[in-house]
Amino acid sequence: MAMKENFISMAPDEESNAKVSLIDQNKTLMMDQYTSDVQPGTPEFVEGVTNINEAFDRFKPQVEVNFTDAEGGTVTENLKFGELRDFEANGGKGRLVDNSPFLSGTRKQIEVSAKVRKSIEKNRKLRDILADDQSRDELKQMLQAMLDELS
Repeated sequence: MAMKENFISMAPDEESNAKVSLIDQNKTLMMDQYTSDVQPGTPEFVEGVTNINEAFDRFKPQVEVNFTDAEGGTVTENLKFGELRDFEANGGKGRLVDNSPFLSGTRKQIEVSAKVRKSIEKNRKLRDILADDQSRDELKQMLQAMLDELS
């Protein structure tokens, strides 16, 4: 008979709705490192942490992450995790993206680009202008002149 693991199950956590069950009192929970500021050595033994929210409150996990921007530069952010939902990316709509200024800014750029593309696809005259090289250059010059006036 196979042994059944008792950590992840279909029992939802009361605050985050994550599918995590309680650990039996006769078992030990091993936590992994989610912070970069821990000194090497003997791990700390902590008693009294009985649920996941207490673990987040006690250890306050955070990590420094380097992102690469559109120009190839590096953007460094410190991501903090206060609950399980903070790890969710969820296709760009999760808490991980919301909690990161770089990722949420990138998401907004993607959304704006998608709206512009959709508008171009729906506008037949604009599609025709963009299809012709000379017309496209004239449009580009006109838009640049408008930008220069606004600046």
